[in-house]
Amino acid sequence: MPGVKHDEQTIEAADGTSLYVERWEPRGAVRFVVVFVHGGGEHVGRYERLATMFGEHGALCFGLDHRGQGKSGGRPGHVEAFEDYARDLRLVIETVAESRPASERPDRLPWLLFGHSMGGLISLTYLLDHEKAIPFRGAVISSPLIEASVKVGAFKRWFANLATKYMPNMNLPVAIPPEHICRDPDEVARYDRDKRRIPTFTAGWFGAMQRAVARVRAEIDTIQTPCLWYVGTGDLICDPHAAIKVFRSMKEPDAKGHALHCFDGYYHELHNEPAELRAPVMEMVQDWVLQRAGLEDE
Repeated sequence: MPGVKHDEQTIEAADGTSLYVERWEPRGAVRFVVVFVHGGGEHVGRYERLATMFGEHGALCFGLDHRGQGKSGGRPGHVEAFEDYARDLRLVIETVAESRPASERPDRLPWLLFGHSMGGLISLTYLLDHEKAIPFRGAVISSPLIEASVKVGAFKRWFANLATKYMPNMNLPVAIPPEHICRDPDEVARYDRDKRRIPTFTAGWFGAMQRAVARVRAEIDTIQTPCLWYVGTGDLICDPHAAIKVFRSMKEPDAKGHALHCFDGYYHELHNEPAELRAPVMEMVQDWVLQRAGLEDE
């Protein structure tokens, strides 16, 4: 693709699970690094547009397909705990960092996280557990998974909690209509025919997600890394109001460099909305990342 070179590799997790990694490298010198953390049921390959945008400013971009998703190994749609996702993420970050020249490692160049949806929840979990391991300059938290927009009835909620405890390997369908991700018909069509996505998650995954959300709600104020949160108020997948409530529960977020932006009526994947709608979102994200990378004059 213009401006960046694409590559891929597989990294083995501590338990032997293969983790598929995609990397987009700028044609010129690497000036900063962005680590993508993708959403539930999708894969990191869907972040090519963002990788290209950042690559034009000299960013090395990479990310993994989470275990049980995309091209990575593991039981499809299953995880014991979101802390496992966070450990995988740390392993991939450290492995990629060690493979780069010393001048491109986190102690020499600005490194940043970009987590979307479930990836936003994973990113927050990562920061809770591993914030001091890698010196990130900032994290973008896009449409984070705190609650689903579609509320589950009492019986379904009771059954899901029962299955989580006694039948954690049971597959539960995730019925997300493709047209709910964004309003760009071409992007919706690509998403709909994407064979790399997974259609189900296990009951155990839902339990792990609930525990991760509870941790974030309880511990969010301990995160010191500056974070840019943004949501669309028309999100039909992740409840934007739940995310806003978590953000506003922090004490003096401005003092820590945290920021929250709400886009009226926007759908879940703000970066994939039609061109005229996504333009201000992309500009905001680009400006914030460049500012955190010390390249704000560009």
